[in-house]
Amino acid sequence: MRTTGSIWRGAQAVTRKELREVVRDRRSLTSALFYAAWGPGVMAIALMSLARDRGPEPPLTLAVSGHSHAPALTEFFAERSVILLPAPDDPAQAIRARELPVALLVDDDYPGNFTAARPARLTLLFDASWSDSNRKAARVRGLLTDYARRVGDARLVLRGISPSAVSPLRIAERDLSTAAGRAATVLATLPIFVLLAAFIGGMGVAADITAGERERGSLESLLLCPVPRAAIVMGKWAAASTVCLLTITLTLWVSQLVLRLPRIQAIDVPVGLSSAEAAGMWLVLAPLALLATAVQLLVALFSKTYKEAQTHLSLFIFLPMVPGFMFAFGSIEGRPWMDALPMLGQHVMISGFLRGQPPSVGAVAGLTLITLATAVAALAAAAHLLQRESIVRRAG
Repeated sequence: MRTTGSIWRGAQAVTRKELREVVRDRRSLTSALFYAAWGPGVMAIALMSLARDRGPEPPLTLAVSGHSHAPALTEFFAERSVILLPAPDDPAQAIRARELPVALLVDDDYPGNFTAARPARLTLLFDASWSDSNRKAARVRGLLTDYARRVGDARLVLRGISPSAVSPLRIAERDLSTAAGRAATVLATLPIFVLLAAFIGGMGVAADITAGERERGSLESLLLCPVPRAAIVMGKWAAASTVCLLTITLTLWVSQLVLRLPRIQAIDVPVGLSSAEAAGMWLVLAPLALLATAVQLLVALFSKTYKEAQTHLSLFIFLPMVPGFMFAFGSIEGRPWMDALPMLGQHVMISGFLRGQPPSVGAVAGLTLITLATAVAALAAAAHLLQRESIVRRAG
């Protein structure tokens, strides 16, 4: 009991000491908290772009060359509120120079072929590498398809043939996705950002309080104090975990603010993150943050300088990114066995919150126990590592 009490008191003392140094240094703290705004900011840019694409389309302005050859087509465009403008002398060059997004060229033989019920030639000019040009070309292509269908049906009726006779299939589509499911598709990148917060939040602090202190020589002084090695590791872990949990909290809070922006709320799916959902995500992510900082402390102890530790720990960023993007692009899907694996389980559960399907209490408790047990194993390995004399010696 006395050993446990001394470990606890020593861990508290080390935690206070490390937190004071983190606040005094501000380098690691600033880098961790910067991500809390950077991650949701990137997501906001992507969602605003999506909101722009899904917003109401403005009237289409189309440059047409030879529109006098196709009066019926011109009337059809007028019915669809398309503003027709005369095309420049060289529309292709205007599109290449990005002065004109799209142009329609009516062939000189169009009237004769149209009257003779032969295919009449139209040329649609656009630049597929230009998003505005590509989007407007798709609208023009859809209008031309509707006009071709109308003319085809009229020709069949004039010949006494029912248009349905040449359409053997009539396809009806039913979208069975829920509003919450569509929102989860839009927010497929949110789990990646919040998982990254668990790995980035304590990374700088973990490198500074291990390899950084080793480089400065203060780690040796700390190890000379009559404090158990386990208490030192627990104190450093508590300090790094505090910063990491703070980063997660700010990331979720900023994400809530971002998703409440009027422009993003204008998307035709209900995007948002309620306080209850954010709290549930925090409870799922907290054990992962504790595991990430424990592993980062262990890895950083092998580094002799702060820069070397940063290099090693930066590789941890790829851990949540690889499965995260695979989930986001549909390469893999959540399975029940993933609930027992740290990082994968957290990703599946966070995605469940976004779909309106929060995980069960039992599943969260099981994943939490497994994650914390792995963190304890990493801390035990770090405490054992501090017994080595080579860990104390500085580089050179």
